[in-house]
Amino acid sequence: MLFNIIAGFVIPWVFGIYLYRKSRTIVLLIFPITVVISGLINDTGYYLEFWDFTPLIENDETLSALPLDIGLYPVMAGYLIYWIRKNNRHTLLKIGCFCLATTALEYLAFIFGKVEYSNHWNIGWTFVSYLLAYSLVYLYYRLLVRYGYWK
Repeated sequence: MLFNIIAGFVIPWVFGIYLYRKSRTIVLLIFPITVVISGLINDTGYYLEFWDFTPLIENDETLSALPLDIGLYPVMAGYLIYWIRKNNRHTLLKIGCFCLATTALEYLAFIFGKVEYSNHWNIGWTFVSYLLAYSLVYLYYRLLVRYGYWK
C-alpha cells in the first residue's frame, strides 16, 4: 500500500502543488469533480469485477485505488484543463493524449502486476473508461464556463 500512496498520491501532488500555484481555480473546481468521477468509475469496475488493484484488501477492494482517486487522476485532469485553457484548439486531440498517457501508466501497472483484469476487461476498455472520465471532466468544465463560474 505504501507504493500506492507514494506513486498514486504523493508524487502526483508534487505536480498538483505546482498546478495550484499556476491556477488555483483549476484545483478548486476541477479536482473535486474528478475525484467523484474517478471514484464512481473505480467502484463500478470493482463491483462488476472488471479489475482489481493490489494490495488486495478483503471486503474493501476500492481502498487500494484511493490514492489514485485523490491523487493521480485529479492532477492529470487538472493539467488537461490547464492545457485546454492555455490553447483552446484541438480539444479532442488533447483529451485523447491524456487518455493514452493514463492508459499507458495503467498498462505499466498491469505489466508489473499491480492491476488485474477479469470479466473480459482489457486495456482497450481501460482507454474507453479514461475517455469517458476525461470527457465528463471536460463537459463539467464547459458547464462552469457557460454559467459564468469561470472567467
